[in-house]
Amino acid sequence: MEQSEHKFDFSNKRLVKNTFYNLLGYTVPLLFALIFIPPLISGLGKERFGLLSLSWVIIGYFSFFDFGIGKSVTKVIAERIGNKDKDEIPLIFWNSLSFLFWISIFVMILGFLIMPELLSNFIKISPENYQEALKTFYLIIFSVPLVTTTTSVRGFLEAYQKFNIVNFYRVILGISTFVLPYIVLLIVDNLFWIVFSLLLIRLIVWIFYLSAALKTNNDLLKHFSIFFKFNILKPVLKISIWIMIVNIVGPIILYSDRFLISSLISLTAVTFYSTPYEMITKLLILPTAFVGVLFPAFSASYAADPDLASSLFKRSAKFVFIILFPIIFLITVFSFEGLSLWLDSEFAHKSVLVLQYLSIGILFSSLSSIPNNFFQGIGKPHIPAILNLIELPVYLLFMYLFIQWFGIVGAAFFWMIAAGIDAVINYLIAYLKFGIKLENSLIIVMFLFLLLTYLLPFNLDVPLIKILVSMITIVGFFFISWNMILLDDEKKYFIEKISNLWIKR
Repeated sequence: MEQSEHKFDFSNKRLVKNTFYNLLGYTVPLLFALIFIPPLISGLGKERFGLLSLSWVIIGYFSFFDFGIGKSVTKVIAERIGNKDKDEIPLIFWNSLSFLFWISIFVMILGFLIMPELLSNFIKISPENYQEALKTFYLIIFSVPLVTTTTSVRGFLEAYQKFNIVNFYRVILGISTFVLPYIVLLIVDNLFWIVFSLLLIRLIVWIFYLSAALKTNNDLLKHFSIFFKFNILKPVLKISIWIMIVNIVGPIILYSDRFLISSLISLTAVTFYSTPYEMITKLLILPTAFVGVLFPAFSASYAADPDLASSLFKRSAKFVFIILFPIIFLITVFSFEGLSLWLDSEFAHKSVLVLQYLSIGILFSSLSSIPNNFFQGIGKPHIPAILNLIELPVYLLFMYLFIQWFGIVGAAFFWMIAAGIDAVINYLIAYLKFGIKLENSLIIVMFLFLLLTYLLPFNLDVPLIKILVSMITIVGFFFISWNMILLDDEKKYFIEKISNLWIKR
């Protein structure tokens, strides 16, 4: 599509469609994770599966470690599209991509130099698996330029609202994360080749992403360059510096629990912690789907229509809570039964509290994602950055202490507490600085049902009682939500959608 033809679409229909694409992109891989994680644990053993889990974490961390360029590209280009000022878009794209490439080369070289020291001193690993782990982590370091530059190309496509393309390849990557290790394991029992297969598919996806970008804007090839100019990068770097802090510090907060567990306890303990973690964090697909679509919408709309951005903020928070709460509540109540069916009774006994605490934490984290992306989208990325910098040392200290005192259950419990505090602070900032206040009825309902989620599941043992309490709670939640939370136009919208579906049947 010619860039001159493209306009930013704020319509509800487009936002819903893009959110649906995002949901598919994050949901489909979850189904494959459910199927393939148990045989991977069985085939690799608990310690080596712990290594694979850390590999997933590190590769995921590199995708954040793009110095904030990916999200900045989305914001800057979305603004250019919204303002019909598109002449500089090709220059911004190539300068951002080349800047990321050369910086990531430096990071890769540094990683090669320090990797043996990191592996020897910070991860408890048995001698028989050390060499395999070292070779695997060297390979992961080699992938830094590939993973980081992907975020810039993807950010360009998201600015043009190409969420169908982005999520098609996201599905491929997500499925490959779990299917390829299993296939390779059937051929050769070696983590190096498992991770090699994961990086190979990332390279293929990177090529297709770039091809899609070139088709989206026909002027890109006219300005191709492998070098960058700081004057072109200024609008991107101005935002990316703060987003970079969030992208570096945020994942440290997010992933440090597993590294501390591997250092303080064992890689086997990582497996008992990371397995429920990997599954429950997939529920972040919902807020991620929302904010992935809303981020460019915030960027393109806030300056011209702040009321629209505020409305999107409040409705997103409301719908995230309404949709996620029943799921979180049921997972928390039936954690033991679910783990027993999915894995085995050993996992259920050792990981049930971990799953319950993490589930509640995920609800808090999901709610936090709305203000976080709002701040970044409207050009105030320093807010979440400064907040993360303040939180980081406190988080690491208490996470260390809770793991020392209470093991993996302590890690999950503190993760929940930290997520809750972070959510409260973010919404307070949105209210005090931007005047965005959630309705009192929504706040009351949130508090009441979050309290029930914490108190009820930990005191229910009899399956029949669990079922009855769950049914009463969920029915009560939807009744109260309909009458206290949803506005008249929102009720009308849902009634129309349900009526349309019934008529089609």
